[in-house]
Amino acid sequence: MEKALRDRLSEYEGAVFTEDSKTLAKKHVASLRAQKKNFQDNLRDEKKRYMQPWDEFEAQAKCLIAMYDEPINLINGQVQAFEENRIAKKRELISQIYAELVPADLSGYIPLKRIYNQKWENATAKERDIRNEISSAAEKVHKDIDTISAMESASESNALLVYRTNLDLTEAVSHISAYERQKQEILAREQERIRREEEERVRREERDRMLAEQRAREEKEAAIRKAEMEKQEALRLAEEEKAEALRLAELEREDAAKRAEAEKAAAVEQARVEAAQEVIDSLIPDDGDETELYEYRISLSADAKEKLEMYMDSVGIEWEMI
Repeated sequence: MEKALRDRLSEYEGAVFTEDSKTLAKKHVASLRAQKKNFQDNLRDEKKRYMQPWDEFEAQAKCLIAMYDEPINLINGQVQAFEENRIAKKRELISQIYAELVPADLSGYIPLKRIYNQKWENATAKERDIRNEISSAAEKVHKDIDTISAMESASESNALLVYRTNLDLTEAVSHISAYERQKQEILAREQERIRREEEERVRREERDRMLAEQRAREEKEAAIRKAEMEKQEALRLAEEEKAEALRLAELEREDAAKRAEAEKAAAVEQARVEAAQEVIDSLIPDDGDETELYEYRISLSADAKEKLEMYMDSVGIEWEMI
């Protein structure tokens, strides 16, 4: 079969197909796959025929073997019951030892299930060894708690919670150290904040003081300016009143002078009028006197001419314009 198969497959060694012969290549592939599947199906059928006697024999043998299970289960059940009873008593003993060696204040840190060792249930495990292990665990926890408390930190309760989680003293101490470091940093920041606030308060008070002094100076200067302005205003009013009084006095003086001048002019005019009247009266010719013609050439202004004509008319002189 091998020889025939090799001879059959050797026909394809170095076979080359082109684009034109790809349809033929696909047919060859399909044929080879069909032959391979037929070979595999024949092999599977042959295996079933070959294994049929063994399968029948194995089923009969398993039925015989199963006959051992009934006495084994019967005996083993009793043995397991004995073992379970022994383990129950051992567990009860372990609980009693735990209650005896672990104080109530430590039970929250190391409950029995947390430190329980499955090997304690073995028949070979001695009570003394169990006691030693539980006692050692309790002593370690008690010592660790004392160590944490001795650090006298405000974060002791939190550190104990951390320790209760994993019973790791190093982590609990690290928690306290980190807390104290953070506390110092917070304290330092708080002190720095207080210092800055104090400096700001001092600066604010100094600024307020300077502003108050400045306001006081400004108010004082304003008061001085106001007083000076009031003084200047008073002086100005006094000057104005003085000037007004002087003006009124001058007006009164001028008025008095004018009245005096007018009175004087009136008196002079009265005297002149009276004197003129006397002259006029003396110049008026008597009605019985003989008259003669006289000619004069006088250079006069228009106003003087008008006054002269009025005068001559007033004294009865007959005249005509030549």
